[in-house]
Amino acid sequence: KYEKLPEGSLKDQIYALAGRLEFPLTKLFVMDGSKRSSHSNAFMFGFFKNKRIVLYDTLMQQVHVDEILAILGHELGHWKMGHTVTNFVISQLYMGASFFAFSLCYNSHELYRAFGFDDETRSVPTIIALLLFFSTVWEPIDKALSYAMTVHSRKCEFEADEFSVNLGMSQKLQSGLCKIHLENLGAMCPDPWYSTYHYSHPPLVERLSAMMRLDKKTK
Repeated sequence: KYEKLPEGSLKDQIYALAGRLEFPLTKLFVMDGSKRSSHSNAFMFGFFKNKRIVLYDTLMQQVHVDEILAILGHELGHWKMGHTVTNFVISQLYMGASFFAFSLCYNSHELYRAFGFDDETRSVPTIIALLLFFSTVWEPIDKALSYAMTVHSRKCEFEADEFSVNLGMSQKLQSGLCKIHLENLGAMCPDPWYSTYHYSHPPLVERLSAMMRLDKKTK
C-alpha cells in the first residue's frame, strides 16, 4: 500500500535534494513494507518529467532523516549517471541475444537427438526446445554474461556511493547502510570469491572501505 509522505521536514529536504540535482520529482510515497518484513529500502520510478520516490516505512523507522537523504543521494546518483537506462538497455540486449541464439538452434536435430527425440518427422514442442536450449547450449554463455552483468552492477553501485559522497553525505550514508544491513540481516563480509560472482551489490565492508578512501582524498 502506498500513501503520500506527510508534510514535514523530511519531505521538504527530499524535494530540496531533488531540486539540487534537477530530478523531476512529482510525488513522494511511503510503502507499508513493515506488514511483510523488517526489510527496508527506497526506490524511484516514473518516466521523463514525472518521477516518484518511494520510501519503505521500515526505512523511516530504522535510520535518521540525514541518513535517508544520503541513501536517496545514492539512488539519485544511479539516475544522474544514467545507470537505470544503461541497465535496461543491457537487459534487453541480453534477452534479444538469448532468443536470437535460440532461433539459430531451434531446428537443430542433433540437439534433440541427444535427448532422445529421434523422430525428425515430428516437431519438438517449443517449450521443450526452450528448456533444452537454455539448460544446455545457453547455460555456459549465460554464466559468462551473468558475471559480466554482475561486474557492471557492482561498478554502478560504487559510482552511486561516490556520487553521494561528493554531495557531502559520506558519513551519513555509511551509518545508514550499516543500520539497514543489520536490520535486513545482510552479510557484512562474505567470501570475496563468492560475492564477486553472485552479488550484484558489493559487500558492505567493501563499500565502506571505498567511501573511506574517498574521504581521505577530499581532506
